[in-house]
Amino acid sequence: MKLWEYMQGKMQAYAQRAAFAGSGITYADLLALKETGDGGRLKLCEGSTREEQALAILKCIAGGDVAVPVASDYGIKQYDFVRETVKCDSQIYDELAFLMFTSGTTGTPKGVMLTHENIITNLEYISSYFDLKDAKSICIGRPLVHIAVLTGELLYGLINGLRIYFYEEAFMPSRLISCLTENRIEVFCATPTLYSSLAHCMSKATPPIKVAAISGERLTKNTAAFISDRFPETRFYNVYGLTEHSPRVSALLPQEFIKKAGSVGKPIGDVQMTIEHGELLVKSPCVMKGYYKYEQKNKVKNGWLYTGDVAHTDEEGYY
Repeated sequence: MKLWEYMQGKMQAYAQRAAFAGSGITYADLLALKETGDGGRLKLCEGSTREEQALAILKCIAGGDVAVPVASDYGIKQYDFVRETVKCDSQIYDELAFLMFTSGTTGTPKGVMLTHENIITNLEYISSYFDLKDAKSICIGRPLVHIAVLTGELLYGLINGLRIYFYEEAFMPSRLISCLTENRIEVFCATPTLYSSLAHCMSKATPPIKVAAISGERLTKNTAAFISDRFPETRFYNVYGLTEHSPRVSALLPQEFIKKAGSVGKPIGDVQMTIEHGELLVKSPCVMKGYYKYEQKNKVKNGWLYTGDVAHTDEEGYY
């Protein structure tokens, strides 16, 4: 199954709802997107706003092409590299849904090839634990060039029928708090540092966030206790993933958020995790197809993704 076919099946139930709050685009509008692409070619997806870029990505996958999200915010050198790479490639990549360029700050960016099966399976795995049944709105405050945002927020928000708000301003805690409060945002995902910044800047009024996924950094016990205290009505999940795994690997559930702070929980769905010489290895249908034109750097051996992350488990099997 192709990703857009999967998305259409999930979004059909929400056809009468608004999808993008800023422009008023409805789910019916998204469902009407036609397959008019080139059938598996790489396509740059950008926009002057996050909402414009989100729509470009959806049009791309609806057209049967491979979305390559790009933004100049991360440096013009990387931006030009990705643009030139895509421009010069006329091949067909029928299996791929996304080509995500990563690690550009430490050298030449690597393209992670993610298939339709990779993304669909990851969305299903997220559905097995990340409960949004009582939520109606989500705010996306991070760039869509990150697969955690693309899969875990944009696509997951859409298959759950949420109204999506995009925070388009430069990060200022007080302004973001106002946005979350005024729009009655119920789902907001961010790093521990960002949530700590919000908690430090809040007055008596607390944004009505019901559900939050914390990721991108190690969560300490002190930080978990602090943000839980300042957001008492929020169900916090601490999650771990990486681009090469589409991305979500494991999750620490709300009832364990304080007790097991510092842990990334246990594997989600049918993900297998193991540790070899201190390094975390992951195996599932979400593991990338490989690196784009960079086979010598492949980190997959016998189906196991060598994450490069150091890990250990406690006596109860939490990673």
